[in-house]
Amino acid sequence: MCGIAGGTAVSDEFLDPALDRLRHRGPDARAVWRENGAGLAHTRLAVIDLTEGGAQPMHSACGRYVLAYNGEIYNFRELRADLEARDEQFRSTSDSEVLLACLRREGTGALDRLVGMFAFALWDRAEKSLLLARDRLGIKPLVYAPLGGGHLAFASEIGALRHHAGIDSGIDPEALSEYLACLYVPAPRTLYRGIRKLPPGHLLQWRNGRTSIRRWWRPRISGDRRVDHDAAVEEILPLVRRAVTDRLVADVPVGCFLSGGLDSSVVAALMAERARETGGPPVRTFTMTFDEAAYDERDNARRVADHIGAEHVELRASPRLAERLDACVDAFGEPFGNPTALLIDDLSAQARQHVTVALVGDGGDEVFGGYPRYRGGLLARRYRDAVPVWLRNRVIGPLAQWIPEDTRGRHAPRRAREFLTAAGRPEAEMYAAWVEYFDPAERARLLGHPAPPSRPIADLHALATSAHSLDAMQETDLGSFLPGNLLAYGDAMSMAHALELRLPLIDHRLIETVGRIAPDIRFQNGMKSLLRGIARRLLPAGIVDAPKRGFNPPMGVWLREDLAPMVAERLAPARMADLGLDPGAVADLLATHRRGRRDVALKVWALLVLEAWARRC
Repeated sequence: MCGIAGGTAVSDEFLDPALDRLRHRGPDARAVWRENGAGLAHTRLAVIDLTEGGAQPMHSACGRYVLAYNGEIYNFRELRADLEARDEQFRSTSDSEVLLACLRREGTGALDRLVGMFAFALWDRAEKSLLLARDRLGIKPLVYAPLGGGHLAFASEIGALRHHAGIDSGIDPEALSEYLACLYVPAPRTLYRGIRKLPPGHLLQWRNGRTSIRRWWRPRISGDRRVDHDAAVEEILPLVRRAVTDRLVADVPVGCFLSGGLDSSVVAALMAERARETGGPPVRTFTMTFDEAAYDERDNARRVADHIGAEHVELRASPRLAERLDACVDAFGEPFGNPTALLIDDLSAQARQHVTVALVGDGGDEVFGGYPRYRGGLLARRYRDAVPVWLRNRVIGPLAQWIPEDTRGRHAPRRAREFLTAAGRPEAEMYAAWVEYFDPAERARLLGHPAPPSRPIADLHALATSAHSLDAMQETDLGSFLPGNLLAYGDAMSMAHALELRLPLIDHRLIETVGRIAPDIRFQNGMKSLLRGIARRLLPAGIVDAPKRGFNPPMGVWLREDLAPMVAERLAPARMADLGLDPGAVADLLATHRRGRRDVALKVWALLVLEAWARRC
């Protein structure tokens, strides 16, 4: 795992500071390669082959290609064996050299053979061309910027790129609107006009001043295969087991983030299973605990750890985590409004004292159908068929607006209100209403737009290849919410402490298999039915059937109590006006927050993050 930067026409004035700004991603080594204006820079976190044999930028044996690579190729040993059978010679035991050999022999076709997470840059010295590529799901980040004369620069992080003198660093107003909608800026935009994210599953090719971008993989949830539920569980369990085993390959200590929920519990159980088979040491598990009972899962985590024989560590969360806000903003390089990032930041910092790699259960909800909105999508069609339009629009929807909410972790009233106010809309609009935070009217008022802004999530949903509600929502989440939100904070916060996170539940082979199973079978026994069936083969029933809570801080409580002075100071009218936001709209939001009738904590936090970014950018 590493940090990379470079470009087609870059100088030491860019590359050397970029390396400094990426040091946290790779504290073990740093190096630069330059030739005729082109350059690649690399900071290394040594995980596989800790010797100089894995050093980068790496040259191919023929000398034609130079690689700067961030990530892990989990099937590199199988690829290496295949290449050696074709007379390829290797100088190291690193996955980097295997990736370079595959690219030299097969070009972009090699991407289809890779199992792993990656973002890389490959310079062809003969053709003077550059290839940038990002893994299927977008686990590893990659941003780039067009420069004068048709050139471009790139980096792992916005913070390493935005100081290049030739980049337009003005704010993109559409990206700001999208941030308020999603609490992150979806690819390909960043909040800077001149910097773009390479989207997941995309590659960029540059030659002679011309740039082309194309998609080389996309998640497809087709639901076109009918199979018995138990048979499906038996089919999928080996895929999950293989995905976990693949991600244990490392020459450094490996642990697991264990929340106590279903996803991380399955991962931890399979890690322990593998440790017993190989005679390895007990699994090291790390859990964040909360004083607020509605958010705390320590008891479940303890039960899992005891059952699998883990070496278990509990880490306490507190409102003081908000003191890390500025550091988190710096890690993302742009506003990022999901406060779970604070938890991952603290968890990563403390876990890094014990391990260099940690497996996590992220992605289980998107792959196996774990979000309440999926159940809502299945129910919505029945609701529209059973309830007349006039009753939904004139009576139920308006009355539902008055359903009060709880701000201490009990979400049922809010979900009921959201369902009743949106379930009658077209499916793309319904889905957007359930996942967006500031709706179009709120954004229009905050930003002073004469007309409501567009709905980026609805637009993405409309591109889904399946007509079935559950398939379309999962496909959209895999292409937007997962990489833009969960994977973004997982990478930024862990790599801020040189900790590598690995995510077995979003192995693309697993996604492709689960995605073909019919929706009613995936949901036969409720949310995450197939993963729950796997868990029953690994864990006691009391753990498997525990209610889902999610890994989130109690922001509603913190913002009204410990963090109330921060809210009053940083969201004062003058500061909001300086940000270009309507102070009256912000004041109304804060009044709603103080009354406690609606849970608007994430909206308030999103504005705090925006204000912090504006002070530091």
